[in-house]
Amino acid sequence: MYDGQVLDEAYANGGSAGRAQLLASATKGFTGMVGAIGASEGLYALDEVVSQRALTEWKTSPLKSQITFRHLLTMSSGLKELNDLSGWNEYLSAEAINTPGDVFIYSGDPNIYGLALERRLGGESVTTYFDRKLFQPLSITSLRWGTNFADGHPQLSGGAYITARDWAKFGEFVRLTIEGRWTGPQILSRAEFDQVLRGSRAHPAYGFYWWLKEPVPSSLAATIDANNKNQFTRQIKPIIEEPSVPGDFVMLAGAYGQRLYVIPSRKLTVIRHAPANTPEEQFKDAEFLRRLLKP
Repeated sequence: MYDGQVLDEAYANGGSAGRAQLLASATKGFTGMVGAIGASEGLYALDEVVSQRALTEWKTSPLKSQITFRHLLTMSSGLKELNDLSGWNEYLSAEAINTPGDVFIYSGDPNIYGLALERRLGGESVTTYFDRKLFQPLSITSLRWGTNFADGHPQLSGGAYITARDWAKFGEFVRLTIEGRWTGPQILSRAEFDQVLRGSRAHPAYGFYWWLKEPVPSSLAATIDANNKNQFTRQIKPIIEEPSVPGDFVMLAGAYGQRLYVIPSRKLTVIRHAPANTPEEQFKDAEFLRRLLKP
């Protein structure tokens, strides 16, 4: 989309305008935005420790008692990565291996955030809150949640299914808000919105689950790679180093090549869906972006 108009739309490999596609980790972009919305409504403060009014089981833990909502929303909680859990409550036993705020570990923090949010909502389900505060205002109707949790909770880290057109509505909200031209329903103030696209000390090129084109010192990049299976080098470094990509570029990225690019200075919102099990090496962000943005 260029300046709100669809320039190109094509589907293959079983895709269609009506197909809701799994976003995998790109789901996190919705969760990060809701993280800012919850803070704006006073459910918590971003720098409030989650043990204060939500995950009270952590009050006596030397490290877990220091984890804030902002730490969860920036993947800097300091918790060891956990996989194959049956429900959100199992995250409560995650091992704290770093001081919160110090180290970026790409893990289950979005679902831990979901548990904390659920406890602050006082009876409303997390999915209903997402719908009421984000999807309904943006007229997003195709979204559905998948899960592998036996307790039925949604995978806030990777379980959203959505059509390309509805995902583009979210992208356009982000683009127009950055440009200062959003005229739709008031979802967040500009200051609250800007928190979502601000990097952290642990990872300057990662906001509230959004990838950013921000410089990362080489020593910090090495630490991020060491803790995340070379994710920095594989995922965002080629984009950061690509001169044709403007500095206001932001991205959501999911397994098999699911992508949402927002480039306000070029008035662009770009969606890419791909079938599950598409080889990761088949799609190169920097190469695609060079072709898209060439003079």
